[in-house]
Amino acid sequence: MTDTVHIACLYMKERPDLRRFLTSMTGNLSLAEDLVQETFLHVLERDNASGEIRDPRAYLIRSARNLALNALAVQRRNADMDEMPEIADPAPAAVERMIAREELLLVMRAIAGLPARRRQVFVMSRVDDLTYDQIAARLGISRNTVMVQIVRALSDLRKALPMPEPA
Repeated sequence: MTDTVHIACLYMKERPDLRRFLTSMTGNLSLAEDLVQETFLHVLERDNASGEIRDPRAYLIRSARNLALNALAVQRRNADMDEMPEIADPAPAAVERMIAREELLLVMRAIAGLPARRRQVFVMSRVDDLTYDQIAARLGISRNTVMVQIVRALSDLRKALPMPEPA
């Protein structure tokens, strides 16, 4: 099949059947049209590169099928990538780490600046994760005193720490 006229005739004859085959295989008429064109490009390349194709119809169907399988595999991979959850960067950039460190230092200084009893109650609540009743029992104070100390600690910390800018 060295003559491009034969390929043009083959295209005219086989295109409708090939398009139906590829549409049923991919479920997408637009993709099937693209694959038909690509299949015939392969035939032209093969014809120019190595000469005769013994069974042009079988070669077309096999080429079209392989191209369709490749296209479907690419679509699946792309769909799988779209469905993947975004993964947080496990190692933030140096600037982000530096900012986080500075913010942590500010918070630690603000907590250290609280009055001793207030700081102790706050740390037991927020760091040690103790309940108000557990803190009251350990320190020998009332639950109400624990709650007052927490409220005052939060108020002091709000005053001491710069407010983040709204996004």
